[in-house]
Amino acid sequence: MSEKTTYLKEFKKYKVAYLPIGTIEWHGNHLPIETDFLVALKICEAVAQKIPGYVLPPFYLGTDKSQKIKGEELRGMDRYLGKKLPGSLYYLTPDILYRTIKSLVENLISQGFERIVIVTGHAGSKQVETIQKIKNMYKPVIFINPFSQNISKKANTSEHAGSEEISLFWACYPKEIQKSLNMKIPKNDDYFEYAGLDPRKKASLRLGQKILNEIVNKIIQNLK
Repeated sequence: MSEKTTYLKEFKKYKVAYLPIGTIEWHGNHLPIETDFLVALKICEAVAQKIPGYVLPPFYLGTDKSQKIKGEELRGMDRYLGKKLPGSLYYLTPDILYRTIKSLVENLISQGFERIVIVTGHAGSKQVETIQKIKNMYKPVIFINPFSQNISKKANTSEHAGSEEISLFWACYPKEIQKSLNMKIPKNDDYFEYAGLDPRKKASLRLGQKILNEIVNKIIQNLK
């Protein structure tokens, strides 16, 4: 759906809209900076194969907690590590994200969509909290955070770019596995290599497929 054109004859048939949301964000050397929205997109496409609907282009901006450290405003993983990380291009204030997604939801409702599935590949607490507010306002909205234990028992929000997220990305994009494995994690990487750990060692395509299936099945249950 995301890779082809949509004419009105097709568009008018759809009663379900799928909105993938993610970020362009640092994910270490071993995952692409587009991981969050690419995973959200693939989840939406997988569900749309079972329950047809219009898959919107990914929304790749998001929000996160922010904190001033040593005179510099740091957000998300930057805040956690106390320094600017390369690759993060996503930040919106919670208010701007709220107003933007709220307007988009209202547009979709005005076009006759009866169900709107929002999938966020970025699980920062401010992101989840902001979209949850919108979900609570509009009955047609189904909000899915793939890394919530209510959605997937095998996923884990505590590890950014950790083994579960790696596994899920691999399941969504198997052709990227070798490239991901070939990327070297610097020995001075103070997030992944500070204890000699490489999260890819616990990641697997099989685990990713289990997580992906859990997420897709949960969304389908919510749509029925």
